[in-house]
Amino acid sequence: MRRLLLLTVLLAPSPLRAQAGPIARVDSLLAAAQLAPAVTLVDQALAATPRDFEVLWRSSRVRLLQGDAAPEKSKAQDKLYRDALALAERAIKVNSTAPDGYVRRAAANGKVALFAGILEAADYVLQAKDDTEKVIAMRSVPPVTLATAHYIFGRTHLKLTETPRPLRMPLGLGFGNAAEARTHLKRATELRPGFVMFQLEYARALLANNEPGEARAVLLQLPSLANQELGDDTRKREGEALLRTIKDASR
Repeated sequence: MRRLLLLTVLLAPSPLRAQAGPIARVDSLLAAAQLAPAVTLVDQALAATPRDFEVLWRSSRVRLLQGDAAPEKSKAQDKLYRDALALAERAIKVNSTAPDGYVRRAAANGKVALFAGILEAADYVLQAKDDTEKVIAMRSVPPVTLATAHYIFGRTHLKLTETPRPLRMPLGLGFGNAAEARTHLKRATELRPGFVMFQLEYARALLANNEPGEARAVLLQLPSLANQELGDDTRKREGEALLRTIKDASR
């Protein structure tokens, strides 16, 4: 029996072993808005174990957050987003059955597309769509990961509605619509309640669907929510500004 147990441990895929390792500290560091130590940790882990799935997808997430922190529309920001995409691609090659690699690739593709412009980066948008749909269709996806997939897909729909549909259709982007944005972003908030990023985007989707009362109720909750992600203070300020527009429109 002991020999069988030892064999099982030795043959277990590296992602399962890595989950108990120090790389998991990245999650708590990012939740505490400590990006610099998270960067150091993933850089060290990548150098030591460049083919570890848990290291790769977390490194992709960290690179994306570094990109968010870089100057807007700078070469540095573009490079960091593309580095995040490359790391997600590597993660999927190591483990093509786990959802995390696809979620990270979808997130990176979305950032690359926003940087380049939706109409100039249709292939990136379509890849993000495919990856999020893939994760949503998987079984036994952890709620937080599934929530992120719904958020990315919902936000993709919402961003696409900012461009007239006739301009999008020839590029295969005619699928984007406000109703689907609302559906997926609502699901994201259900799977991960109290998460500032998801609540703010859901409020925007409600406004896009002409539901200002519901959007106002969601936005009023933002100030009392705990910060759990880099940029949450900025998102709360954006929510306050959005709330003022609703109040002004109702006068």
